[in-house]
Amino acid sequence: MYTDLKTQKHRNTMAALIMGVIAGVLAAFAERADAMATGGQATPLGYINTYTWILVSAALFGFAGAIITTEIQAIIGLITMSNPLSWLWPIINLVFAITVGAIALGFTRFRPETKISIKLLVMSGACAVLNIPMVYVVMVMVLGLPYIAYLVALPMYIVLQLIPSTLLAYMLVRALKRSKVLS
Repeated sequence: MYTDLKTQKHRNTMAALIMGVIAGVLAAFAERADAMATGGQATPLGYINTYTWILVSAALFGFAGAIITTEIQAIIGLITMSNPLSWLWPIINLVFAITVGAIALGFTRFRPETKISIKLLVMSGACAVLNIPMVYVVMVMVLGLPYIAYLVALPMYIVLQLIPSTLLAYMLVRALKRSKVLS
């Protein structure tokens, strides 16, 4: 029993690493497209990619999985400098991953029978709330944009979190579970 549990933890860690690499490769393209379109002032495609994979990894692998996936992705972005803000993403993404990972851990411990759709909605909702201070940090404090730019952009990032990221995460989790690739 202990060996099976240990083996499963190793598999989960490896799968989270692989997801981080996949997310990092996708982010390299998404963030370059964002940089070309906005000059690095907004990152909608990179944002959707990152938070989709955080949700998927947390839903499938829990607390550690969320952190592993998002940090591998952020490090790949940092190494490839896929966006002018690549230096900031390991820190920002870690805050989101810890939050989502803690929620996933709570579901695992206290409500393991909860449907995946509910888990993803709760985790995504927490990310949307966390956007309020984090978008401010990035836009006003780091980029030096006026406060009005933050107020205009904040609804966009909240909507990106709640709709495309959550829907994509749900579709990916369902597809991965049905495929039995992770069994």
